[in-house]
Amino acid sequence: MTADRSGNTGERAGLTSLSPSRASDFKRCPQLFKFSAIDRIERPPTTHQARGTTAHLALERLFEVPGPERTEERLRSLFVDAWDELKPSAFPELFTDSDSETAWAAESLAILANYFLVEDPTRIEPLARELDLTEAFDGMRIRGIIDRLEETSDGLVVTDYKTGKAPRSEYALSAFFALKIYALLVRRREGRTPSGLRLIYLNGPTVLELPVNDAQLDAMERQLQALWTAIERAIDTGRFPPRTGVLCDWCAYRDICPAFAHERET
Repeated sequence: MTADRSGNTGERAGLTSLSPSRASDFKRCPQLFKFSAIDRIERPPTTHQARGTTAHLALERLFEVPGPERTEERLRSLFVDAWDELKPSAFPELFTDSDSETAWAAESLAILANYFLVEDPTRIEPLARELDLTEAFDGMRIRGIIDRLEETSDGLVVTDYKTGKAPRSEYALSAFFALKIYALLVRRREGRTPSGLRLIYLNGPTVLELPVNDAQLDAMERQLQALWTAIERAIDTGRFPPRTGVLCDWCAYRDICPAFAHERET
């Protein structure tokens, strides 16, 4: 995950492009979108972000070596090398002491090892890794970076890695929101509709799979157009109402969100 995966979502004069993560932010909470995409308020990186970024880079590089060499030991080595590369520039002050960093690394490597419980990388030859796609759809530009695209006996499959835990069953379908956008981008670029989407949650591990078809992607394109229009309207009016919910407890912007001003006043 070496490229910026958030996408440039625009300035107050209007959107320039929209990424799946920012579209998801606006759906979840317009105020969250404003903090991250419009105001560009940076929050300190977390150990979870560091794990995800490093694991993505290691998994990307695993498929650069010959198939027989894609072992658990090699992936561990790639993770260590990726962390040594990323830490100075992306996470220089994440850990205050060596013991906490060592504990984080041990936990990260244990989670990463779960990858080999869900698939055999020696039998996979991706068509693309970290595929950066930007496509225009009727006046809007959508950008996404796909972890892995491969050809299977059933057709094209879009795969996304997650270092966290899989969502509960009632939230499983919404977890595919970004992957449906990736599939839409692939259809536009390749002229082919992917047959399936896969989410690999390494902390488990758990694999979620979803068949995809043209009707689903047509609906996603309409949903993106509605989101694009709503975001531009919010930019024009300056109105980004907060939408509170169970995820607010984990929001990086809770301490400055107007929805929780009463907590800061007590």
